[in-house]
Amino acid sequence: MITTVPDYFNDFHCLAGSCPDTCCGQWEIVVDEAAERRYRAVPGELGQRIRAALTSMDGETCMALQGGRCPLLTPAGLCPIVTELGEDFLSETCHTHPRFTEVYGGLRETMLSVSCPEAARLLLTREAPLTFVTTRDDTPPEPTDLDADLFSLVDHSRAAAMALLQDRSRPLSDRLALVLELGARLEPMIDGLRWAAAHRLTDRYGLPSYRQKRLSYLRRRRSGGSPEALMRLLSSLEQLSPDAAARYAAMTRPDLTRDAVALEQFAVYYLFRWWRKASCNGYLYRQAAALTAAVLAVSALTPACGTVVEAARFFSKEVEHSEENRAAFLRAMDESDFTAAALLAQLEVPHAI
Repeated sequence: MITTVPDYFNDFHCLAGSCPDTCCGQWEIVVDEAAERRYRAVPGELGQRIRAALTSMDGETCMALQGGRCPLLTPAGLCPIVTELGEDFLSETCHTHPRFTEVYGGLRETMLSVSCPEAARLLLTREAPLTFVTTRDDTPPEPTDLDADLFSLVDHSRAAAMALLQDRSRPLSDRLALVLELGARLEPMIDGLRWAAAHRLTDRYGLPSYRQKRLSYLRRRRSGGSPEALMRLLSSLEQLSPDAAARYAAMTRPDLTRDAVALEQFAVYYLFRWWRKASCNGYLYRQAAALTAAVLAVSALTPACGTVVEAARFFSKEVEHSEENRAAFLRAMDESDFTAAALLAQLEVPHAI
């Protein structure tokens, strides 16, 4: 098995009781079957508290929240399962969060969700471009029915998109425009099974002269716009935070020149976490559009959230941590408000060309 993680992965350590926004709140914590068996066998007063907190929701066992928090948390914000029984006693959800892992046959990719304050700090306050670390072990690949041609193209295009996003010789709005166009141009080729042509096109986006040619074309279609479409989309989702409606209402016009490095890091994070999903269905434009829309949303939310770090955390909690919201966000990329032309119009042309 080949495992890939971001370069700051081993620097992450849970802040526990000092965390400003505990992950043990705002969403129900799913308890896997093995953990449930362990929890139901815990003796004494702690065991009674654990069993009293367990509830069934949509066919799954969860920890029922009280006042928006896990009922087991101490006043100091510590988990008694960890302090009394050890971290290995936790459920899979609690043990792995904020780590999210995807497996594609012989490839395992793990990312730290930016909903976590410490993970967000490590990613979004750094200056150096994000890199990834790959290791190998003897774990056998998992069975997969992924189409080899599609997977190869998605892998190739993700590498090309990452190079585009990290090209700091160009403004971030230019980089996003190129990634968006790449996804829009590749999807019809996927539909037509034109694999060789799609790989050739992907390679062209690595050529500085070709990038400049495409930007000259794309800049005529860009002006920068209001966040109204994004506001409508985000407001239509299930709101998981008590201040979500107020923050959406206060969204401002995106400014990609503000916090450009942090927004680049967020874009690369989003690319790494979600782009490969297109290898399951071929919907590459959806991923490119969702990435662009997500960066625009974080920028538009920053004034209401106070900092770009908080805006990225808020977006992740509201969209990435709800399967229903994430699916609705992706589906919206097929609507008229989020066509390539509509999103390009949201990307302001930099003053210095």
